[in-house]
This record gives sequence, C-alpha cells and structure tokens, in this order.
Amino acid sequence: MLKAYQLHSVKTMSLLISFFASFSVFANETVSGEVLPDQIAVEQKVPLQLNTAEQDKMAQQYSNEQVLDEKFPQLKLLFKQKIAELYADNNYQSLWNDEQSIRQFLYDYSALAISGVSKSSWEQLVKLDAAPLNSLERDILLTDSFLDYLYYADNLNKFAQKWLYDKGYYATTLPADERIEAWLSALKQSRSLDFLNSLSNHNYLYNQTLASLPNYMANLNDKNALAKLYKMAANIQRLRVIPEFKNGLFVNIPSYKLYYYRNGELVLDSKVIVGKKERKTPVMYSKLSNVVVNPPWNAPIRLINEDIIPKVRKDPSYIYRNGYTIIDSKGRTIDPYTIDWENMTAKKFPYRLRQVPGDSALGDFKFNMPSSDAIYLHDTPNRGYFARKDRALSSGCVRVEQSNQLATILLKESGWTEQRRDNTLKSRKTVSVNISSENPVFLYYVTSWVENGVEHNLPDIYGYDRVPKLDHIDWNLIKKYLN
Repeated sequence: MLKAYQLHSVKTMSLLISFFASFSVFANETVSGEVLPDQIAVEQKVPLQLNTAEQDKMAQQYSNEQVLDEKFPQLKLLFKQKIAELYADNNYQSLWNDEQSIRQFLYDYSALAISGVSKSSWEQLVKLDAAPLNSLERDILLTDSFLDYLYYADNLNKFAQKWLYDKGYYATTLPADERIEAWLSALKQSRSLDFLNSLSNHNYLYNQTLASLPNYMANLNDKNALAKLYKMAANIQRLRVIPEFKNGLFVNIPSYKLYYYRNGELVLDSKVIVGKKERKTPVMYSKLSNVVVNPPWNAPIRLINEDIIPKVRKDPSYIYRNGYTIIDSKGRTIDPYTIDWENMTAKKFPYRLRQVPGDSALGDFKFNMPSSDAIYLHDTPNRGYFARKDRALSSGCVRVEQSNQLATILLKESGWTEQRRDNTLKSRKTVSVNISSENPVFLYYVTSWVENGVEHNLPDIYGYDRVPKLDHIDWNLIKKYLN
C-alpha cells in the first residue's frame, strides 16, 4: 500500500514539475512566440527546463519527505531531505541495530556537546532522549545526529583553529555523499562500530582522556568543577586531531616543547619559543620541505609597523645596532637617517628591512614548511630566552633550542657531513637543502589530559579555555550518556 501511494505521488509530482518547467518557458515568450533575449541569458545560467531524470529525482525527493512528514509530523531534523531518502531506500526499517555502536556514538556525541563547539549536538541529544526507546523515531534521530557528527569528524583537521579555538564558527552541514555511502556499507557488513572508531585519530592520550570524562561529572553545581569538566571536554576535541606519536615533529604550544619521533622512537626533544598572545602560533598541520643554512631574514610588515618603526623614530641607529639593512626596490642600501620616520608607516614603507645571514633573527637554521600563515621553525641567536619559564615571546613562528641537532639529522639524510655543515656555516652563504624524508609537523594546543590515570594541566597562555555559557545543558542527561 505504501509503495503504491509513493508511486502515485511520484508520478503526480513529476507531471507537475514538468508542467511548471514548460510553463516557465512559455510565460517568458512574447505574443509572437519569441523568447526574450535577456531571458535566454538567464535560462542559460539557470535552466528551467528539467530533463526527465531530474524531474523524477525531484518528485521522488518530494514524495519521500511527504511520507516522513506523515509518519512524524512534529519531528524536526537537521537533514530532512537526506533522512527521508535513506529511510525510503531502507523501506523505513531501522538502521541502528548494534547497541554497542549506539552507546559509543552517544558517548562521543555527548563529549562533543559539552565541549562548546556545537550547540546543535546538544539540541539533538534532547530530541533523542524524548524519543521512545527502540522506536523508528529514535532511529531516525540517531542517523540525523550521526550525519552531523560525521561531517564534524571528517572536517575537523581542516578547520581545527576556527572550530576548536576561535569558537562559534562550526555550522551543521551534510557530509559528502561518498562518506554517507561508506557508513551505509559498514552497516551492511556489521562494521558500524569500526566505522565509528575510525572517525578520530585515537592517539593514546585521546583515548585515555575521553575514557576519564565521567570522573569529572560529580558536583557540577560548583563553578570550579564545571570549569574543569569543560576544559577536559574541550581538550578531548583538540586531542582527536593529533595522530599517534610515531612519526613527525609534535609541538604542544602551551608546553613550550618539541618532540621528534621516528618509527615510534623519540629522537629529539627540545624547548621552544612560541608566539606571544598578541601574535599567536596557529594550530596547524604541515610537512617540512627544506632546511635553510645561514638564512637571511626579511622583517614582516606587521613587525615593521608595530615594533621597528616606533623604535627607529626615537633612534635611527636602532637599524645599525640590530643588524638591519634597508633596501629599496632596486636593491640599493638606504641610510636610515635620510628617511622621514615621523610620517612613515608600514603601508607607506617602500623598502625591505633585512638582516644578513649569520646575524639574522633566524640564527643558523630555518626549517620551512607550507603554511598559509607563513609559519616555520627556526634557530635564534637569543639563547637566553630558553631559560625562561614563560616562552610565549615570538611573533608566531617557533624557535627551536636544539635546532643544530634537528638540522644535523635532516642534513645527514640529504648526504651532508658535519664538516660540510660547519664549513657552510662559517662561509655565511645561504644554502637551501631539500629534505629527503617524510617529516610531518603538528602544532597543537592542549592544556589538560589524562595519562596513565594521572591528570596533567598546562597554563592557558592564549585564553582558549575560557568557559562559555553552558546554562542550556541538562547535566543529568549528559551523565546518562557518559556512563
């Protein structure tokens, strides 16, 4: 009976769509039957005459949604059209038949809800809780919520800075069709739990911290306890973008430390200096591309405007004392005393400020990697700063205390001997060396985690842990899903 009704609805809707598509062309004709020229231009951009396949598809979508509305007239969904399609294709049978997968998904989704990243995840949990247990309505809501979670998990690495740290940028979006198909395939093969677990990188710190979350659910009427729970939940989302600590350079920004792993072995650890609060080091993933020996340094516009020009106005000799050379567009050196610094700004500044190799702020080595923010790792001549406890001092790039050791490892793999390295340093000539091995770089920001049952905390140097308003959350409901 249902299929007959749907077939009738599809045919009826297809005829209506065909009629209105034809009518739209007819309505734009003149009395003589000619189509207006400007209308032709519009129709070339947005064709109104749909082919039969498109008409049938639109009609089927309409029919699917109509059936869903009749079955659940009060149900509000994030992805109504897609949900209607999925359940029509499955003859309105349940898609969620593995209780372990349901429990794990609701646990992970609840952890997301209290992290402050997505308000829609909390609203979905409320609807899920109101739906009758083992009902088709609940099954539909589970799928609707999972599609939200799938898009989040698939795109978190790409948008980590905006979603996890800048906050307020996450918007619920339908996942790519191929990802939905991959999930449906996993369901058919009874691998739904495997698919769910594949949605995060699962380094051991993520796993242990996620498992510890119920321990922070007691006494949430206390503001300090609530702040600690939020901080842990927010850091769980930050941890999920980090792969296992097996290969690459890992810099946890608030720890001021770099760890370099090869095949699961720690080959180097080093203190680092990161961006100050006004010029934060961004969260990002990249790969080292080359090592520059004896790098020169061209001062960036922001530094010229905010730091250098105000100092030079007071004393033009600052240029000489700090090893800068002022160069014009033709490569000529300019005397700082001939410039009107009082009326100079970075936007008006027609020169480059450069420090020569051997005396530059980048020290002996620069480690390049693709970055939209022009972020890289480098040495520094100011070694005393590494003795400070608070090392948020740079303009965004990462200064590495053990840069000599890091460069030695990478240069050796490219056929350099230590003698060649030392001779090149003495020459003060700039040499760029391509890196022959795979060296991913992960700059991340984690301030709380659990490791082997012990809670670890770091200072929130950039203020990312500020607790948002969480008054809308029913903590008893969260406890229910985090058990």
